[in-house]
Order: sequence, then C-alpha cells, then structure tokens
Amino acid sequence: MMRRLSSLAILFALGGCTSQAQPDVLEKIVFLGRHGIRSPTLSPQEMQHRTGHTWQAWSVAPGEMTQHGAAALAAMVQAVQRNYSASALFQGSETCQLLEQETVVWADTADHRTRQTGDVWAKEIAPGCAIKAQWATTGVDPVFNALGSQAGQIDRGVLEQEFAAAAKTLSEPVSYNALKAVQSLMAPEACSESNSSPQCFLGATKIEWKKGTPHLQGGFVTGGMAAESLLLTYAEGLSLADFEVADKDAPHVLEAVMPAHEAENHLLRRLPEYARARNGVMAESIRAFLSDRPVRSIPGISPSTKVLVLAGHDTNLAAMMALFGLDWSFPDQPDSTAPNTVLAFERWRHADGSRDVRIRVFHQSLAELRQGRAPDIETSALTLSPSRPFLFSRQ
Repeated sequence: MMRRLSSLAILFALGGCTSQAQPDVLEKIVFLGRHGIRSPTLSPQEMQHRTGHTWQAWSVAPGEMTQHGAAALAAMVQAVQRNYSASALFQGSETCQLLEQETVVWADTADHRTRQTGDVWAKEIAPGCAIKAQWATTGVDPVFNALGSQAGQIDRGVLEQEFAAAAKTLSEPVSYNALKAVQSLMAPEACSESNSSPQCFLGATKIEWKKGTPHLQGGFVTGGMAAESLLLTYAEGLSLADFEVADKDAPHVLEAVMPAHEAENHLLRRLPEYARARNGVMAESIRAFLSDRPVRSIPGISPSTKVLVLAGHDTNLAAMMALFGLDWSFPDQPDSTAPNTVLAFERWRHADGSRDVRIRVFHQSLAELRQGRAPDIETSALTLSPSRPFLFSRQ
C-alpha cells in the first residue's frame, strides 16, 4: 500500500568548477512545514450539521493550534534541527549572530496557527538564539495563496480537463470504500433512500466556480473533512468513543477513512493548474532561493541567507507535490500531509563544483503525533524522486 521512493537528485548547474577534491557540502536549505495539530475549522454545531453526527468541543477555538499541537511541533522541529546540526551548513554557523543572519522564517499571515508555527520554528531551529518569525502585514500572502491575485488566475478549461482526468485516476476501490466507512461512522442512515440528503457522502464530487475560483462540492469534500477531523481528534489525544471507536482500534479506523481525504486532495489541491495558480509564487521563490536569484516575494532574504523556513498548510505541501512532481506515503501515518510534515529542499555542492538539489520529507507517525514525540528521522525520512526536474532553472 505504501511505497518508498528511490533516491534521485534534481541536477542543475549553478556555478564554476574546482579542482580541489572535497566532500559534498550542504550549502542551502528550504524547509516547508505544515502547522501543528489544530481543532476542526468548523464549530461543533456546523460539523454536526454537515456530517449528521455530534462532535465534541475542543479546548481552543475552531482552527486554532492546541497546546499539545505546539509541543508535538516543537519535538518535530527539534528532531529536524538535530538531523542537520552536524552538516557544514549549521556547523559553519557557530554563533547566534551568524545563525540569525543566515536564517529567515516566513509564516503565512492568514491564520494564527501558522504564525504560531513560525514562532516555534524560529525558537527550535536555532536553540538559544534570537531568530524571529516574520509574516506579511497584509491579510493574504501570495506566497502561501495567490488565488484572486494577478499571479493566481486559473485557466478554467485546463483545470476542468485535469479534474476529469483526476476523477478517472482515483485510487479505487480504496477511495470509495473510505467514503462508505466515513458514512457508517457519521450518518449511516443518510443514504438509505436517496443521495439527496446533505449528510450522504456517496454522491458525485464536482467542481463549482465562484468568482473565478474552483471549489469542490460533493461526497469527498464532506467525507474528506470528516476523516481529517477524526485524525486530528485522535492526534490531539482525545477519544473517538463518541463514534464507537475504541482507542486500540482508532489507528485501523483512521487508515480506512483517510483515503477520502487523500481523494479530496487528488481532485483539486494536487491538480497542476490549481497548484500553479495558488502556489506558483511559492515554487518560484524556492527555485530562486536555491539558484541564488533574488526572492522578491519574501522580505529579509539576502545573499547571506542559507536557511529558509516556510510555515504553511497542507495545501502548500499538496501544491508542491503537483508542481515538482512529487509523491509520497507513510506506513505509520495515513495522512500524507499530516500536521508537522516537512519538505526539505537541500542544495549540495560536489567536489567538482557541480550542485544538485535533493528533496526529502519528514513526518511524525500517528502514535508520535498523539504522544507528542519526536520521530526517528534516520529511519523515517524519505528521499523523493521528482518527475518534473525542469522546474529548477538552469544557470
């Protein structure tokens, strides 16, 4: 079911040659991380209205990162920091002054949880130093979401063709079985007579357009949202007893329902045209930074910057999957873009002066999220094989 991807690099020339033999050197890195565990973005009342089942109240407002979520995120960033602490990139920065000059943490301004996530990264990526997370002063940052801006215009015809193709390539029968599993947990009688009930998830999923922006409507939207909310509830350390799921059975149940959420991503967030419009600015910023070109969309980056952290959402990770031709899954985590998942874009210099970019993904297992533990990165990290290396500019 789950597969590891072979270790390949994206090759591109960036500079001159050298005749002196030396080991590979990590020169620059971009971390793109999802925020920590949050509550469902809808109120318990609205969740019940949409799913037909009651939902417990959380200790925080809808869509906010919890105290446990912040602790689990800190454990994740600490593990990432330890993984790179022996590299030349971090060893060469022996003082806080250098680390502060060489590190930029940029968070999505749109949500409190992403700003909090930026603060956690700033604290833990350089322990004891005074790195400060930054974010845009405007309400929407095109780095994280350019929809509605000039850079984020969508070609409707292209997107609808991609959606039709994606609908034919859903992982089946896993996806539909996941919807049925969610249905049985939420409102098992909602589809008994027809699929017209708003709590019946088994109808078709379609694209609807609102002010030039596509939105999914139908079964995988509500079913996917409900499945993710169940996972977040479990990851927070809460019980799923209200859904008649014992703690010992929860991992198996979540593995059964989460393909509905993955299908929701497959049908829109991972469409290349949607990803280009929404997060093309982010992809170009990553390319520019790793190519030593100016990064105009993120303030504070200078020629001395070596570490760039982007604190965002699962939608950003999904977009990078589409734009860089990436794919991954985990044997111990049914959500491929779960809270705290991190993409690392590493630029390495070889002995002959050539450079390449290697992409890795780090995650916490379902158990590690629930317990707030750091992952064993050495055994759990995946090195990815992009199918679109041309996205990196040659110089």
